[in-house]
Amino acid sequence: MQKAFSAAIILFPCIILLLSVTGCSKDKTGQPILLLAGSKNFGAYTGEILKTEGFNEFITDSTESKKISRSFLAQFDLVILAEQTDDPQTWNILKKYVRGGGNLIAFHPDQKQADLFGIEMKSGKTVKTYLAIDTSSAEGKSLTGRRIQVHVTAERFSLNNGKAVAWFCNKTDSVFVFPAVVKNNYGQGHTTAFLYDLPRNIVYTRQGNPVLAGIEKDSIPGLRAMDLFTDGRVDTSNNVINQADEQMILLSHCIERMSSNAKPLPRLWYFPDTLKCLVTLTNDGEFNDENDFEPQFRDIDSMEAKMSLYVMEADKVSKQWVEKWTDRGFEISGHPDDTKEAKAPVWSTMYNAVTDKIKEIEDLYGLQMSTVVNHWFVWCGNNDSGDPEFSAQAEIEARNGLSMDVNYAHYDNNSGQGHFLGPLGSRQGNFTGSGLPMRFAGSTGKIIDIYQHLNNVYDQQYMENDDPEGFYSCFKGLMDRSLNNEVYSFISIKSHNDEYYFSHDPLMKMLAYARNNGIPVWTVSELADFTEMRDEARFSRISLKGNKMSFDLHSYLNQKSGLTVMIPFNYRENAIKSIECNGNEVAYAKRSVRGNDYAFLTVKPGTDYSFKVAFDN
Repeated sequence: MQKAFSAAIILFPCIILLLSVTGCSKDKTGQPILLLAGSKNFGAYTGEILKTEGFNEFITDSTESKKISRSFLAQFDLVILAEQTDDPQTWNILKKYVRGGGNLIAFHPDQKQADLFGIEMKSGKTVKTYLAIDTSSAEGKSLTGRRIQVHVTAERFSLNNGKAVAWFCNKTDSVFVFPAVVKNNYGQGHTTAFLYDLPRNIVYTRQGNPVLAGIEKDSIPGLRAMDLFTDGRVDTSNNVINQADEQMILLSHCIERMSSNAKPLPRLWYFPDTLKCLVTLTNDGEFNDENDFEPQFRDIDSMEAKMSLYVMEADKVSKQWVEKWTDRGFEISGHPDDTKEAKAPVWSTMYNAVTDKIKEIEDLYGLQMSTVVNHWFVWCGNNDSGDPEFSAQAEIEARNGLSMDVNYAHYDNNSGQGHFLGPLGSRQGNFTGSGLPMRFAGSTGKIIDIYQHLNNVYDQQYMENDDPEGFYSCFKGLMDRSLNNEVYSFISIKSHNDEYYFSHDPLMKMLAYARNNGIPVWTVSELADFTEMRDEARFSRISLKGNKMSFDLHSYLNQKSGLTVMIPFNYRENAIKSIECNGNEVAYAKRSVRGNDYAFLTVKPGTDYSFKVAFDN
């Protein structure tokens, strides 16, 4: 049921999720999620996964913290152990926590603690390179039945009272032997073990193979990030399912199932407002001037869309022209050029190319660059010490204060490895296994403060194949899967000015299709601002007493679009009866997301809110 709301707060329609809930002996009012991650490996990246999945209600501490005790853990409904530890005292505390009713998720846990997770260690490591999710399980409900890739090694275990949620396998296996994700009851509590390094696997899927850093592999001129996806790295048949995102959703389902033993947890929706997709549009300026850009900008403006232009030769574009279009909401940024050493870009030269372009854009236009695309997508593969590093270019950009990178692009024409990124047309999909913007990570697991946004609809890929219909179909396939099949993607279109003779007609069809489906076309800087705003928002004071839940939302950054809260619609088989925000009963919308029902409630970001949710008795 939807109800009218007070004009004192800005609210929009919302989403909802149905959880299968088990009872608990008492209601808890402690903080919900503790993430235990050290300073090494990829454990801290779990926080990026949680924020991407909308669980902005966690605290991070180290596995080596002196605070770790049974009384400290008792404050939390769920503990996520994101890195291996072999410390007996830590494991003793964790076991007591679970035995007493706590919930524990562990990634790649210590083999000696197998009994806690309902498994038994076997010798050797699994050679299986895929994951099969049990879609009949509560955790696997609505997830893909396809085999999805795993790029990390894992020890072999067998089940011993635990129940498998997913299995290691090869692509054609019909019999599964070694579990990959296992849930178990232990004492009064519950555990879930991901028997591989989930956050590392997400990074390796999204960013490519770190072993190939700085190596030319695809025989396309210039070292690019796409070289990291060669040698059969990508099972291109899976580009249409976003296989990294599927594993993050599996984690989300595990969190929701386990937290329901204590209380339901609110989340944040992926997109602005209640959208199911969003588009960005970019143009690399190359050697063109403002007179070349003008017709394209007018076309795009007439379609109520916006574009990011990455200027390489800034002296050909006047400040007056830039101000005209930035006033209309377009983004003008820089296009760093280090193609003179494209075969083997050096940190210092690439760093200077970025720094110089930032200064040039500020000096000529008075603008601060926040997003970036490099000429030829040149990707530095060595860090400031000269060592191979697959995230070196992202680190250069982050140190220069840039917030979003769009250098991962679907272009593999004329490669000696064929179309190694995926087929042309409607089933091209996302070769990074993800349609969502997330921060980069280095090869040691260090989080790099710049977002990765995949350019998944790339004009030159189709122009060189004389395939305008394929260009449009690629876009339409991504949008249709995001709108209709819950394979969510932020879509990025590239429309070079030089290729506009080719891309004009399919681009106008794309913009019309987006508009007809109510999907806005943004600049990349707008997306970066939204993503940062969403990441910085925080839930707090989540409490459940009887059939009434309350929580606060703190939003620190303003943004033009709404921020949508997702509240599990059912708790202990009781549905939401009413929701109050800042003391006023408000409207909400019920929506199903990946097999679960949620109440969607949209608020204006940049302020604080207090929510009260009443469930039926």
